[in-house]
Amino acid sequence: MDEDGGSFDYIVIGAGAGGGALANRLSENGRHRVLLLEAGHDDDWVWLRVPLGIGKVLVGERAVRRFFTDKEPELNGRSIYWPRGKVLGGSSGINGMIWVRGDPQEYDHWQELGCAGWSATDVAPIFERIERYLPGGQGRGTDGPIVVNEYVRHDPLSKGFIKACVEAGIPHTPDYNGPQFEGVGWLQMNTHKGFRFAVKEGYIRPALSRRNLELRMDALVSRITFEDKRATGVDYFRDGGHFHARAEAAVILCAGAIQSPQVMELSGVGDPNRLGTLGIPITTELPGVGENCRDHLHTRVSYECRDGGTLNDIMANPIKKYLMGANFWLRRRGHMAGSTATVHALTSDAPGTKQPDFKLQLHFMTSISPRDPDKIMFDTHPGFGIGSFQLRPHSKGAVHIRSTDPAEAPSISANYVADERDQRSALAAVRMCRNVAAQPALRDLIVRETRPGPEAITDDALLDHIRRDGTTSYHPVGTCRMGTDEMAVVDSQLRVHGLDRLRIADASIMPTIPASNTHAPSIMIGERCADLLLAEAAGS
Repeated sequence: MDEDGGSFDYIVIGAGAGGGALANRLSENGRHRVLLLEAGHDDDWVWLRVPLGIGKVLVGERAVRRFFTDKEPELNGRSIYWPRGKVLGGSSGINGMIWVRGDPQEYDHWQELGCAGWSATDVAPIFERIERYLPGGQGRGTDGPIVVNEYVRHDPLSKGFIKACVEAGIPHTPDYNGPQFEGVGWLQMNTHKGFRFAVKEGYIRPALSRRNLELRMDALVSRITFEDKRATGVDYFRDGGHFHARAEAAVILCAGAIQSPQVMELSGVGDPNRLGTLGIPITTELPGVGENCRDHLHTRVSYECRDGGTLNDIMANPIKKYLMGANFWLRRRGHMAGSTATVHALTSDAPGTKQPDFKLQLHFMTSISPRDPDKIMFDTHPGFGIGSFQLRPHSKGAVHIRSTDPAEAPSISANYVADERDQRSALAAVRMCRNVAAQPALRDLIVRETRPGPEAITDDALLDHIRRDGTTSYHPVGTCRMGTDEMAVVDSQLRVHGLDRLRIADASIMPTIPASNTHAPSIMIGERCADLLLAEAAGS
């Protein structure tokens, strides 16, 4: 028998980017009782606070749930590691902290797809509300809950990359989150005084003192409960017990692109044929649950370089490692205050293209084991990589449960580069990496290309490199897609089709990937959902 988990106005499932922002805003006026359920735990592990600590976090199990895709047919049958955060703040606590609002034209595309209220004009004020962008600038928020900084360690290699991109015909943009999205510029990151500053710091912790917000961690949701077609509450496991909490106004699912469709299917919402084989009674038929999964396939071209100061030579030298650590702990500066990436370029290979087609990104390290989820082995020579991926992939995969056990990982397929258009774009991006590296500003810093190597010239050779070394960019979206057609899961108000009092507010609702990174858009979705719910409550 389920134990009584209490009654609330709103139950939010998942304390990640969307759920953390949503729970904060729903509880802000003190009028609504909010329960925030999180399957992970709170952890003050130092490597979750230090930006460069991501390298230690991702190879372990302390702060991540280690998902893997099924064997990917177009990637030589490899299973790709998809880590997700199992800490307070979700994956916002383990990501690379790169802050990208998204391509304004892609949000306008969402509007064209039938998602009213999600155009660039609609979402811009929400992003301003979120940001505390310290440099300031046109259209940027300066007093929001998330602190955002521009990368400040302007080293010769990064400056050389920017200049080389300009020499290759890529325009410079002083602020890709401002008036000009396309171009090359310094990365912006959600850090503050040298430390990670994400949803836990900006949204959740400030709200925990409110008496009307209750946070329950280590709570694994087993299903959403319904009466007829109305969501009434949530069943979950915690501390060896099975609990049921009731929702008087709404349940909002914010478990992310992998686990939101998992919870939906466990609750009987999905394809009747698929769920019937597992003996799950159907609540409502929604064949799009778990479909439309998209991710960015990241491929890197690696170089040995003459200029020292890359992580390769620092990690190989105990004295340099000590100095790097001292610089951070004494001054909050240096490599440890950022990620492995410093600069990116959003561009196309054809002039006159409406939107940028792919992203190039400079990384201050190269690895002997780029695909190993258990360790990072740096090359012994100084080196850097130029990573790339297609911004708007056409290939789609799926996420579906294998059993009725909520603790069992679902089946995940990204179906990378299954669409020939994605193969062509991936090839163009790799060739653009080489073109940038060949420009005078960067060429003189390079000793040689190490991966895939100068002998890889043909399309077949480069596709072999993409299939052998390509990996996730950690940007899965779309598995509970927003829209109006029969495969859509939520409408433009984030309400689940065919059901009452159930909404979804995370990356799973994205019809397409709006940006090169998904963290900022996911927070925006949580904020947008809060606006919708509060307006509804005020009008009731």
